Amino acid sequence: MRMAGSGRFVFVAQWVAAVLLPVFFFLGRSLVGAELGWLALVGIVYGIFVILILLVPPLLTLFDTEGRRRRSTRLLYDISSFVLWAGLVVGALTAPDSGDSGHLDSAFTTWTGASYEVSQAIFIGAAEVTGIAYLAQLVTAIIGIVRGRRVAAS
Repeated sequence: MRMAGSGRFVFVAQWVAAVLLPVFFFLGRSLVGAELGWLALVGIVYGIFVILILLVPPLLTLFDTEGRRRRSTRLLYDISSFVLWAGLVVGALTAPDSGDSGHLDSAFTTWTGASYEVSQAIFIGAAEVTGIAYLAQLVTAIIGIVRGRRVAAS
């Protein structure tokens, strides 16, 4: 697994994305047309846990001796990071939310006029992709640690 040109960008951006993407998911959606309901209120509490969970892979990359020395991440880690970030953005734009008066429009619903159910289906797909990408990010970070130590040992 080689270092890529995008690795320097990801090495820095992963820290920023781990904080800003949950904030956008729970609160920032209103800036692009989504109505905020219970998800925003609950997100204030759970957002902290999401931030901590998203910081685990970046912390693991610090144990990759070769990556830390080059201040870069490996190609497969970069790919999984980009997919994770895209999944979180798509999820934020399509997240179904409800209030005391019923269903609220997501940004996707506001922009396109699509139904709540369509937005919800896209959100479910984005959530699955995000979950898989997060697991891939963890695995590729661990693989980077192992390979970095092999290079350092030889």
